Parts: sequence; C-alpha cells; structure tokens
Amino acid sequence: MEQVVQYSLRWRHRRGLRALHVTDAEREGRTGRIKACGLLEAPAWAPFLRGQEPYRDLVDGLRTAVAHPDAIMEFAYDWRLSVDHNATLLARAANDHLAAWRKHPAYDKARQADPDARDAQLVMLAHSMGGLLCWAMAGISGASDDVRATLTFGTPFQGAVKTTEMLNSGRGAPGLLSRNHVGELARTLPGLHDLLPTYRCLQGRDGLSALTVSDVTAIGGDADLSKESFERFRRLADTTMVGHRRFVGTGQETSQSLRMVDGTVLPMNFRVRLGPDGAVVTDPRTKRPIADNHKGDGTVYRYAGDFPGTEENTVVQQHQSLGRSKTVVDAAYGLLTHVPEREFVLGQAELGLVVPEFVPVGEPFDIVATDVTEPDRVSCRVENTGSYDETVARPTLYQRDHDDQVVDTVTIHRPGLYRVAVSGGAEPVTQLVMVDRLDIDDSD
Repeated sequence: MEQVVQYSLRWRHRRGLRALHVTDAEREGRTGRIKACGLLEAPAWAPFLRGQEPYRDLVDGLRTAVAHPDAIMEFAYDWRLSVDHNATLLARAANDHLAAWRKHPAYDKARQADPDARDAQLVMLAHSMGGLLCWAMAGISGASDDVRATLTFGTPFQGAVKTTEMLNSGRGAPGLLSRNHVGELARTLPGLHDLLPTYRCLQGRDGLSALTVSDVTAIGGDADLSKESFERFRRLADTTMVGHRRFVGTGQETSQSLRMVDGTVLPMNFRVRLGPDGAVVTDPRTKRPIADNHKGDGTVYRYAGDFPGTEENTVVQQHQSLGRSKTVVDAAYGLLTHVPEREFVLGQAELGLVVPEFVPVGEPFDIVATDVTEPDRVSCRVENTGSYDETVARPTLYQRDHDDQVVDTVTIHRPGLYRVAVSGGAEPVTQLVMVDRLDIDDSD
C-alpha cells in the first residue's frame, strides 16, 4: 500500500522540503536516513496528492476475514526511492511474514480445524505506486512463488501525466507550496520518475508520441532517473502477476496527455483519438483531430491503469479515496474469504467531483459535480477531518447552464483539512481540501 509522508501545515518552504531530497548516497543504495513507520492512520495533506485518506477501513475489514490479525502485514515504504529498491524490500518482508505466519499458533489451530486446507499463501493488496512494487516483485526470480493473488487499485501501470507537471517546476502542486521548491524536490526523486507516463501522451504536430529521456530533461526531469524508469517498464512489459485483479477510478477530470511549449508542460484532460494503425483520427468535416475525454481518478488516467491480460473493474472515485471505497474493501474481503462481493452501485454510476486542492481561509470556493443525469438525487456535505468528521456544511448543489453540472459555493473560516463528499445515490465521491492562510515563504 502506498505510504505517504504527512506534512505539517507550516512546513511548506524550501527549508522543510530540502530534507526530503534524495541524496547521492541514497541513489547509490545507502538508505535509511528517512524511515517509513506505517500506513496512514488519519487523513493527511501532501504536496503530491490532493490529500490522502487513511487505509484504516480497508485494514480493519481484512482483519475480520483472517484467522488472526497477525496474518496481516502492513508494508510501509519510502516512496521517494525507486520502485525496484522498494520491491526488493517488499519481497523480503512478505516472504519473511509468510514464514512467520506458518509458525503462528493461530495458523496451527486453523489447520487443525480444516486439515484439508492448502498451505497459507500471500495475497497482495496494493494502492497506487504499491501496485508497481508488486509488479516489480513479480519480476524478481522466486519472489512470488508463494503469492496466491494480487489486487491493485489506482495503480498507474502506464504512468501518470501529473508526474510531468510535478517535474516541470512543481506545476502539479497545491498552491500552499512554492512551485519552484516542489520542483526542486521532485527532480531528485527516483520514485516520482518511476511514475512517468510510458504510453503515447505527448501531442505534437504529427500526433501523439511517447516521452523520451530528452523530453523529460527538457521539462526539468533527471536524465539518469528517467532512463532507469523507462528501462524498468520495458523490462517488466511481459511480466504478469499471479491472480491479478485491478480496479481503476473513473468519472473524474484527469490529465491524459500533454503539450510542451518552450519547456513548459501544458496538461490536457483529453487524448486525440487514434485509429487501428496508430494514426490520429480526424473529423471529416473540420479535418481536426478528434479529442476523447476518458477521465480517470483525478490522478491516474483511466487507460493508464491498463494491465495486459487483466479485466478492468471500475470505481467512481478520486485517487486518494480508493482505499476507503466500499467496492474495493468488499472485493479485498471476498478475495481472502472466497465470498462473492456485493454490489454497492445503487444510483448514478458516473459522477465527477471538482474542488480546489487548497483554499485560503475565509475565501469562497466552488464545489462542482459533473456528469449529473439526475440533479435531484445529488447531495453534498463538507466534513472537518480533524474533528471526528464533523459535518460543517451541507451545500445545496444547483444546476448550471450546462445540463451535466451542479454547483454551489462554500466558505470555510477555520484552518484545517476538510473532506468534500458528493453522492448521486451511490457511494459518495470524496476529495480532501486544505484550508489555511496563504503566506508562502519563497526565501531560503
């Protein structure tokens, strides 16, 4: 599962971010300066994500599905470092955990109750970058011999355009941080370079092309790190995961392609359509390329989550909230218990949520629900995550001139991390919003 560093509201300028820069020694393998202590236990804000929800509901749900809570291992890792480095640690930790569990008194008791049961095996559950670790682990000889199944959700197997925004002077960062300082940090991170898009996403005069190392360096990335990332993708291209099942987030506006203008990344929430021969499809009347908006989870473009040979399972949700999704939690429970999962989609299937990542205290901001087909069924609430999810507002969303959007304006007067939840009759789509004073310090 993805481990996210939780940031102080005030730890926002260069002095704070410099401590996270990956050093030459760390790139050479001398790690341990920063340690990941565990999975998130509370909602958190981080400059690379629109906040991050904890995995508490997922882990608690799984504990009821096993013979003893010790059967579950939470793997925390330093996401700054490379996927290959962390996959090696994951392989060692997972197999050591399995060996210890097979010697556990609760395991012996369970085997006595069901002597015909097969030996315990590993079931891997991974969010976002964690799925890339599982993929890389599958490429290590013998590391996955005892894996029974793998469930990934929100994993960018083909990368994410948002990575290029981060490398390009931190363009993808929330307004609370200086973009330049975030860009300086991003360019040192092997783990971030491992999220570079590998599909044809760069729009030029001749259509779409895949990013090259020179493209990445032109927008501010590191040549060696990007080369290593692209080589890892090619090396793993034919590697499969045992019993792999994947979930992708849908319905949310997501960067899917980009243009480069004078070294600046211009992300686009669409891709031009490609024909069977890979050529750009144009409109017969206008002769212009046809643009398709496939959306995604707000971070990972829907088809950037593709993995050969596996079926796509969709969840209408933002990236950072997939681990709290009842659909994902129930699928994970069913994978462990072999009990068929329930169907949680009770109303409108595709509902998008658009809110800012950062809002200054006391300034109004819009909450927008998109792709709304039944406006009367849409409800909204705003919760303070620091006060036991206290509801601080219940906006009434009104239909805009556009047929598929409803919107309302909210003002929050207390700093904190807030959750916006919008439902169209199904499981709510949620996003975290940081509310604080805007006083960025660009000095050293």
